[in-house]
Amino acid sequence: MSVAAALVLVLAGIGAFGWPGFLRGPGSPRGVIAYQGRVAESGYRLFTIRADGKDLHRLPVSIPNESFAFPAYSPDGKRLAFVGEAEGGRQDLFVARADGSQPVSIVPSPLVQIGAASWSPDGASLVFSWKRDGDWEIFTVHADGTALVKLTNDRGFHGGAVFSPDGKTIVFTADRGGADSHLFSMNADGSGVRQLTFGQDESAADFSPDGRTIAYVGFTGGNADLWTMNADGTARRRLTTDPMFEYDPRWSPDGRWIAFEGYRGDFPDLYVLRADGTGRRQLTNTERYAGNPAWIPGRD
Repeated sequence: MSVAAALVLVLAGIGAFGWPGFLRGPGSPRGVIAYQGRVAESGYRLFTIRADGKDLHRLPVSIPNESFAFPAYSPDGKRLAFVGEAEGGRQDLFVARADGSQPVSIVPSPLVQIGAASWSPDGASLVFSWKRDGDWEIFTVHADGTALVKLTNDRGFHGGAVFSPDGKTIVFTADRGGADSHLFSMNADGSGVRQLTFGQDESAADFSPDGRTIAYVGFTGGNADLWTMNADGTARRRLTTDPMFEYDPRWSPDGRWIAFEGYRGDFPDLYVLRADGTGRRQLTNTERYAGNPAWIPGRD
């Protein structure tokens, strides 16, 4: 399975991108979003685009890897973490400068899959999923590649881990050997695991900047929709009812918008909507793939 399929069958590419003119005007989202897009039949690269749909750029990552996936920016916006897949299937977790330059492999992983990483709020560590021991488990590592720690050790899939804004909690997706995946929380040291959701299938959690709300994906009648809930799992609220498959919600730094990938066909494009579920806006228009959004802190 390729990097793109590591967590949820994600990957495809960049085709013709268009900017809908109605994105400008009062109430338009601000900021810059990084994402991964497909550029060849088997290759993926990292791009940035403004949240109003303008100024598309490709990040010049200076390593000869075949594919790059799962961009994640440090809280100060100065460093970029991503997964790189080389020819032959080697996948490493890299940390680079914000523009993609000077990448360093901090978790080398020959022929073993690595999932998306999330930064701790102090920028010192990352939490990520890894299939090192045969099952997908959650690990943390310092940003320089030291202090690798395995936090989970259970049957089934564990992935999509994110830190809470105060750094005390990690929320992640797990199926624990069952048929459906759900959201769980644990202390930052791996203790105190608690199940948060109990629906048909939930995944892809992300904390709001104030730490009070979690956006996530929930399946309703076989369709993936965006939901929010309190950080303790209460007060669940469905944001979207569109028949398109919606995935990977990510809060804007100001907490007003959520970026996500939406499937109207075989491959996703980038969208944003307000935190209350209104104001959906399409940012890209491609017949390949544009997904795994990540807002860049400090960029306007």
